[in-house]
Amino acid sequence: NSAHNSDETFTAEMKQQLAGVFSKMERNLILKLYLDTRPVSDELEDFLTKLAALTDKLTVTIADRNDTKNGAPCVRVFSSDGTNTGIAFHGVPSGHEFTSFVLGLYNAAGPGQKTDEQTCQEIKDIKSTADMKILVSLSCTMCPDLVIACQRIATLNPNIRAEAYDLQHFDELKKKYNVMSVPCLIINNDNVSFGKKNINQVLDLIKVT
Repeated sequence: NSAHNSDETFTAEMKQQLAGVFSKMERNLILKLYLDTRPVSDELEDFLTKLAALTDKLTVTIADRNDTKNGAPCVRVFSSDGTNTGIAFHGVPSGHEFTSFVLGLYNAAGPGQKTDEQTCQEIKDIKSTADMKILVSLSCTMCPDLVIACQRIATLNPNIRAEAYDLQHFDELKKKYNVMSVPCLIINNDNVSFGKKNINQVLDLIKVT
C-alpha cells in the first residue's frame, strides 16, 4: 500500500513543515530525473515521487532511465516553463541533505530565503559561468550550509550551477579530486576547497575562479 509507505518516508511533523514551505512557493517546479540501473536510482525515484505527492507545486518527470552523461542518479530542478534553475542533487537528498534540498526548491521557486540586497546584487553581477560541485555525505552536519549557500547563488544567476553529490555513490569523483573530507567544493572542475562556507565566502571563490 503506497500511502502507508509514504507515511514512513515523511513523518507527520515533516509533512507539516513541508506544507508550510510549499504554500509559500511562488512558482511550480519540475523535478527531472536521470537514472541508471543501481538500486539508488529506484530510491531516488521513489523518494521524489512521494515528495511530489504532497503538493501540486512539484511534478516529477523521468528524463532518462539509462543516463550516462548527467551523473545518475540525479534530480535536476527546472521551472515549469522549462528553464533550468541551476540546482541538482546526485544521489538521494535524504539525511542532513533533505532540508537543504527543500530549501533549494524554495529558493528556485521564489521568493526564497532572505538574502541581503548587496549580496543579491553581487551575485547577479557575475558575468562568468561557474559550475559548482558540492561533494557531501548525508551524515555530515556541516555540508547542508554549503549546499544551501551555493544553490542560493545558482538560483539568483543563470550563469551559475550548483550540483550536490552524495559522495557515497560517486567514487570516481572522490578519487579524481582526492577527497579526504566533506564538504568539498569544486568550481569549474578545478578550484577545490574544503569545509563549511557561507554565501559571501562562496562568492569570493567564484570571483577568483
